[in-house]
This record gives sequence, structure tokens and C-alpha cells, in this order.
Amino acid sequence: MNILNAITDRNLFRSFLADRNNKLKTWTNWAVGISALYGLPIRAKYASLIHSCTGRDINLLPVDGFDSALFLTGRRSGKSRTSAVIGAYEACFSGKEKLLAPGETGMVAILAPTAKQARIVKKYLRQIFESSDLLRSQIVSETKESFTLANGVVIEILVGDWRTVRGYTLIAAIVDEVCFFGLDPDSKVRSDTELIRALKPSLATIGGRLICISSPYAKRGWAHSTFKKNWGNDNGSVLVWNCASRVMNPTLPKKVVDEALKEDLASAKSEYLGEFRDDIAIWLPIEVIESVVHKGRRELLPKNHYRYFAFVDVSGGRSDDAALAVGHREVNESEKVVVVDCLRRYAAPHSPFQVIGSMGETLRKYGIRKVFGDNYSAEFVADAFRSRGFRYEKSALNKSALYLELLPTICSRGIELLDDEVLIKQLAGLERRTRSGGKDAVDHCSGGKDDIANSVAGLSFIAAKGKKRVGAMPRGSSEETNIIRIRMAWARMARVS
Repeated sequence: MNILNAITDRNLFRSFLADRNNKLKTWTNWAVGISALYGLPIRAKYASLIHSCTGRDINLLPVDGFDSALFLTGRRSGKSRTSAVIGAYEACFSGKEKLLAPGETGMVAILAPTAKQARIVKKYLRQIFESSDLLRSQIVSETKESFTLANGVVIEILVGDWRTVRGYTLIAAIVDEVCFFGLDPDSKVRSDTELIRALKPSLATIGGRLICISSPYAKRGWAHSTFKKNWGNDNGSVLVWNCASRVMNPTLPKKVVDEALKEDLASAKSEYLGEFRDDIAIWLPIEVIESVVHKGRRELLPKNHYRYFAFVDVSGGRSDDAALAVGHREVNESEKVVVVDCLRRYAAPHSPFQVIGSMGETLRKYGIRKVFGDNYSAEFVADAFRSRGFRYEKSALNKSALYLELLPTICSRGIELLDDEVLIKQLAGLERRTRSGGKDAVDHCSGGKDDIANSVAGLSFIAAKGKKRVGAMPRGSSEETNIIRIRMAWARMARVS
């Protein structure tokens, strides 16, 4: 049984996809794309659709289909429902479990970038198996993240984590919203490139298919490079299907798209027209960031001969984390290098007043009496630090400007970062956006976080600047010794008098 038979069968997937009149007309274009993927016959009347969505000649499509596919379609085009249908088909009817060795467990892995997206796919799978008695009987057991079927195949819904599939042979891997992997702060992978690279060995054993479905986003990573290499290439090894939302879902009202285009043209072109965004670029490749990470270094203890600097990112505590970065400046081979000594992250929810108290303990350990930060509730933050014996000064640069200053510092290896996974992820997840007038802005992606990254960027700027005295004087320095001697002399004079 091929996948189109399963989709049209009243006892299988039809009731899940059909409209109120039990028709599948609105899914016609998805059926054409799926036919191209599986090497099924396609009528000549769809030649123009094939060419507009893939850039390929319908007569040159491989007769045995593709091992890998990338569907780049807009929002509300039915992507997650299609992911669930393909996953259910591969697990139940592809027959690839027969290629497994005795005792070997086959898995269909469905991966989503966020827990919310994973729940959506899981809900669709549950609806598929509940849509008929035949499908319902296939489930032997179910957990929060998986289904085990009567044929021994496991369908696992994963939140961007390939490590669970180790030890399994993948019958298929369906990656939902592949362009958005690595953007969420809780993501267990740093990019779609890392994810795909990790999945391929598990697919190789029995020739499992890799199917990625997503709205386009930034021009970076595996998705964009695969698009450039394979779209419009009749010899391309990956089927790339790229089109607007309404091509795949004609029931989506045109006015919804038109209104979105009026509100935010760049965003709507990506979300509804299936175009990669021109206004978003990667801030720095993760390889460049990792080149300035001191492997294995988690924290450095304070030393008397260093002057330490500090930068804080304070939040309201309800949903945003707070962070503190401490470091010093060294001269290596006549070059000034900022060294990050200590990082502290305070997860939300928290009390800002208590967090500032905790920050104060760390600051005292490094002999710091003055701290810099952003302009978040500046007066409250300044008062809170002042009450604990510290001076708080607002940074002269905003967050975006601090990141733009940090970029050449990293590229010139003018900073040593701690081996902190959250810091590396946050820096790698930063986006550079071109605003009106050609001015660039750097910030985290939508839904992301950058508290640790912001504190390190601020620390780098303050420490490298070095014009103002920030923090305590180097303990044991001649200047500090002179001041102590003067104070002792005044004390002796006071006792004498």
C-alpha cells in the first residue's frame, strides 16, 4: 500500500484529512508533492505546479522518489498535519520494519523545535489513530512522547533532541519546522545543521527517509543551503518544495495574508509567501564563537593582582532571567584580551531584590564596588545595589550596540569565554537585522533569551574600554597600599589628639 492509497482509504487517513463533505480536494497539492517524494505517478496537468514549487521538469523526476525532502511552505498550509500523516504511514505501512535484524527496534522519529510544536504533532497523531478501528488497533502502548505499534515500530515525538534515537534504527525522520531549530533557548541542538548531521547515520541502515517541513526563516543552516543547492536542479538529490501558504491550503483567506503583508512585509513574506527573510542574518557562526571558548574552564577564582569588572542584566523576575558577568583585562603578547572569570544566571521566576543581593555576594568576592548594567528600571536597580554598598551605572550603549562592539572582539580573538553551554547557545542564536536606513540591530530571536550573552557583551565593552576605574583597586597594588598607610596615619593622629 502506498501513501496515497492510505490517504484516500476511508478506513485509514481519509477521515483525518477530509473536509465536512468527506472530500480531499483541498489536499490535492500536498498529494502531488508527496507523490514526487515517493516516486508515485503524477498526471501531466500538474507539470506547472511541479515546476513552480520545485523548479524541476516533471519528466525528469526520479522514478523511485527521494530519500530526502525539504518542504518550505508558509504558515497555515497544513505542515504539521502532513508531518503526522507521513509519520503514521511510515510506521504502519511502509514495510521497512521487515528489513530490521532480529531483536532490532525500528523508530519513526518526529522532531519539533519546541515543546509546544511537539504537542501539536502528538495531538494530530492521536487523532489519526483514533480516526478508525483499524488504526486504533495498531497501538500497543502510548506514553507522553511515543506510540508503540503492533508491528514493533515506535513513533517517538522529540523536542529537538536526537540523543533519544541512539541505539535505534530509524525507519524515517520527520523534522517539523526545521528552520527554527536552535533558536529556542531550551533547544538541545544548536542548529538544523547539527540535527540533520546527527540523524543521517541512524537512517542509513535500512534507507530511511528524511522529510523536513517548515516555514522558511533566516538564510542560514542546512535548510537554506539545501534550498540553494537543490531547488531548480533536476539532478538534485533532495526534493525541495517551496511555495506560499495558499498554494497548499486554498481555504486560507486571502485577506489574512494581505493584512499580514501590510503590517510587516518582511515577516509576512516569510510566514505566508514561503520566502527566506532578507532582513535577518546570523550574527556570528557558532564555530567562530567556539574558537574563543577556553575548553573546560567553568570559572576562575579571584586573584589579587587583577582589577575586575562586572556587568549585569537585571529583569523583572516574572518571565525573564537575570545574569551577571565578571571578568578582567590581560595583556598577552602586547595585545589586550578580556577574560571572562565568572558567570551567574538567575532563572525566572525570581525576586529581583533577592537576585541583586546574591549578585552582591559574588561582586564582593572579586573586590568589585561598581557595576554596570542596562537601563532596565534603572532607578530601582541603582537603589537596590546602593543599599548593598555598590554603585550602579547605566551602560552608555544599548544591547544591540554592545553586540555590534563584541563582534569584532570575538573575530580578533580579543576575549576568552568560559565553557558555558547556555552562553554559547545564546551568542550563536543572536540575529542581525537590517532596519530602515540600513542600520543593523542585533537581538535574540522571537521567543529566545540573551541574558548571559548581554552581560558578557557589556562586560567586554566595559573591560576593554578601561578608561574608567570600574570595581575595586587591585588588591596588593602600590596605590592601595599608599591609601591604607594614609588611613592608618590619620587613625594614629586621631588617637593622639
